[in-house]
Amino acid sequence: MKKCDLNFRRGIVFYFVFLFISSLLFSNFQTIHSQNSSNKRYVFILDASGSMSEKWDGKTRMAVAKEKLIHVLGGLPKDASVGLVAYGNRIAGCQSARLYHPIQRGGASVVSQKLTTIVPAGSTPIAQTLQVVGEYLLNDQVETEIIFISDGVESCEGDPKSVLYNWRQSGKKFRLQILGIDIDPRGEEDLKRLSILGDGNYFPLKAPGDYDKSFQKIFSHLQIQDEIQTKITHLPQTTLTLPNSLPITNTPNTGKIQIVNILPYDDGQENGYIVNYEYSATLPTEYMIQFYLYPTEEKRRSFPIPPLRERRMGDLVTQKIDWKEGKEGKGRFVIPLPPGKRMKTSVELWDMTGVPKIIALSEEKPIHEKSNIDRSDR
Repeated sequence: MKKCDLNFRRGIVFYFVFLFISSLLFSNFQTIHSQNSSNKRYVFILDASGSMSEKWDGKTRMAVAKEKLIHVLGGLPKDASVGLVAYGNRIAGCQSARLYHPIQRGGASVVSQKLTTIVPAGSTPIAQTLQVVGEYLLNDQVETEIIFISDGVESCEGDPKSVLYNWRQSGKKFRLQILGIDIDPRGEEDLKRLSILGDGNYFPLKAPGDYDKSFQKIFSHLQIQDEIQTKITHLPQTTLTLPNSLPITNTPNTGKIQIVNILPYDDGQENGYIVNYEYSATLPTEYMIQFYLYPTEEKRRSFPIPPLRERRMGDLVTQKIDWKEGKEGKGRFVIPLPPGKRMKTSVELWDMTGVPKIIALSEEKPIHEKSNIDRSDR
């Protein structure tokens, strides 16, 4: 009896030691899994070239892409690190790639808001866009999942495959997933090769419903398929319609734009400023005025951008758009602003005939400085 009792006690001790070790192993597995999920980095590249304004099953390609992306962003873990890069977006030429949001933990909601401001117009500089991603968003420590949505192939004589090869040679960790919108067979072959070189997959989108199937495969490791389908971020639904284009002319268009005055206002509930501007140009066509608000102290510079464009893009606090027609005009932007914040502002003048192009940039003006406040009526 004594020997059996001793064996029984040893068995009990062994059993509890086994449970203890098992619990530690399971706890460590959960911790590693949680760390892997929270450390996941996502970069969304959005094609905002002119062809994205074409109709696709009743909506524009851009409208569908924004809707699907916002749904996906709403289904990502709250601590997921997310960034946004796009090309086109009313910037003419082959240097339109821009970093619209750096990779930031919990940045999905901000990226969703940035998407609503993007307007399709411009070329398709895929190689230059990938260079921006590689320079500012990738590293050799943590893998970055790149989700690239495009309705076309390189149109600026760049070599995207060479960019990806250089990434591999430099040790950057990434995987490139490409979603191609209604692309012809030859173009699909180019994008398939690009995705293979990027250790990812190519997903052909022949109808809007193909987005959901593609995203399910891309994000299956997060088990958020149902959330991608059903969770919708409650953002205000805004539709931006470009004016009807007037006939294109060979006459070069020049112009100027200036901020006339900045007037404070207080309606009892909020206070802020009214920024009045005026412009003039040589052609009686359609124009877009872009308004920028940024801190007085410069925090960071964006990468080089074309002449005439506002160079404080990386510090933007507010961006607004106004539409005008005719070779001269005036308008205003109303900006709610908490007291005590020192800001600067500037405006750009864009000719919207054919391929949109900027033709003038105003001098920047300070806000919250008495020397700048002009109460005279214009």
